[in-house]
Amino acid sequence: MNKVKSVLDYLNERLFSSTYQIRRLIILMIVIIGLLVISFGTYYYYDRYYNPQRSVSQATITQAEQAVRDDPQNIDKRLTLAETYIDYGRYSDGINIAMQIKQTAPNNVNADYLLGIAYANSGRSQDAIQPLQNFIDSRKNESMAGLDNQLQAAYYYQGDSYLKMGQPQNAIPPLETTVKEVGTDADSIYKLGLAYAGVQRYSDAIQQFQIATEFVPNYTEVYQAMANVYAVTNQPDLRNYALGMVAYSNKDYSTALTLLLKAAQAQPGFPPIFSGLGLVYEATKDYQDARTSYQTALKFNPNDFSAASGLQRVNQLLGK
Repeated sequence: MNKVKSVLDYLNERLFSSTYQIRRLIILMIVIIGLLVISFGTYYYYDRYYNPQRSVSQATITQAEQAVRDDPQNIDKRLTLAETYIDYGRYSDGINIAMQIKQTAPNNVNADYLLGIAYANSGRSQDAIQPLQNFIDSRKNESMAGLDNQLQAAYYYQGDSYLKMGQPQNAIPPLETTVKEVGTDADSIYKLGLAYAGVQRYSDAIQQFQIATEFVPNYTEVYQAMANVYAVTNQPDLRNYALGMVAYSNKDYSTALTLLLKAAQAQPGFPPIFSGLGLVYEATKDYQDARTSYQTALKFNPNDFSAASGLQRVNQLLGK
């Protein structure tokens, strides 16, 4: 009997030991799988959210490079490669490819366009002028020129290049064309204002700056340029308005309110001041005063887009 019991105890002991080992093995496997999942998740999160541009750009560039290797004589594929380099900020590489295309096909205006854009974005303003002009000349007489985004970009970059070269008189024609065709691009409007200011057409400059801020109410550079023009033309009250909007754009609402109220007291019939006050009050959650300010701006100028959209926002917040 004792012998049988001893055998049973031995079997139970072995069974328990095996079960325990299996359990340990299962736990270990769960931990390993968990670590693998965490590692993959961490890698994916980093690759997706912290380094997306590198992975996406490199894949696109690699694909374009491979296409050229597969068919090196294909100009369209080389143009695509040059454009891809430029799109991802590799301007010198884009310039090199575009120059190679020009050697093979001197009259290829698409290569001129890419050269001009790359030169302009890499600080080589003078080099950008002629290739952009070549492209403009090839497209400007088309029946749908106003809808040609590349043509408008060429005008813009040419005007911007002239500005950077200190030639505002030459910047005006291409920038006027851009603004005429793409009237809602605040940056083009701002650059045109700078060009007007550069040739002392100050009232025209102020008009462009004001239009630009209707589309981008916190455009710091525009307000600073506006303040500079008001200083040159000896209009200190309106300069306070512009500096108040610089402060607003930098989220210094206390300074903005002080300057704008001072400007409003001196220039009570100047609508943009009250639009600016509305923006400051709205930003500080003083919706009643924001509403009053927007209404005042619209009383003087019913077409004030910034005031109209601001009034709509605060009315919704106030439930009116």
